[in-house]
Amino acid sequence: MKKNKKFIIVITVLCLFLIVFTYKYSNYMEKSNFEISQLDWSGEGKFWADNSKFNNYNIKFQFFNGKDIKQITSHKSSYDMKINSKVKSGDLLVKIYNDQKTLYEEKSPINKTINISDKDNKNIKIELTGIKAKGQTKIIFK
Repeated sequence: MKKNKKFIIVITVLCLFLIVFTYKYSNYMEKSNFEISQLDWSGEGKFWADNSKFNNYNIKFQFFNGKDIKQITSHKSSYDMKINSKVKSGDLLVKIYNDQKTLYEEKSPINKTINISDKDNKNIKIELTGIKAKGQTKIIFK
C-alpha cells in the first residue's frame, strides 16, 4: 500500500513538472519568434529607457525630440502588433512600414492592435518621431 502511494505521488509530481516545463518552453518559443534591432537614432532624449527584447518593444522617455527607428524580424508568417502609446506632453508619431508601403501611421495616444500579414512581414520598421514628447510606447508582438 505504501509503495502505491509513493508511486502515485512521484507520478503526480512528474506530471506537474512536465506541465510547467511545457508551458515555459512554449512561452519562450513564442517570445523568440521576434528580433528587434536598432537601425537609426537621431535627436535629443532625456531619461530614455529602451527595454525592448524578445516580443516586446518598450520605450519610455521624459523628453524626446528626434527619431528612433528599429527593425523587426519575425520568424512567423503573420502576426499582430498590440500598440499602446501614451504621451503626457508634446507630440509623438508612430509609423510602421516595410520597403513597399506604410502599414500604420498615427499620433499618440494610441491603443490599437494591427495585423501584419504574410505579404507585408518582410523588413518591418517601427519609427518613432518625437517633438518635445514625454511618455511611453509599448508594442507587443503576438
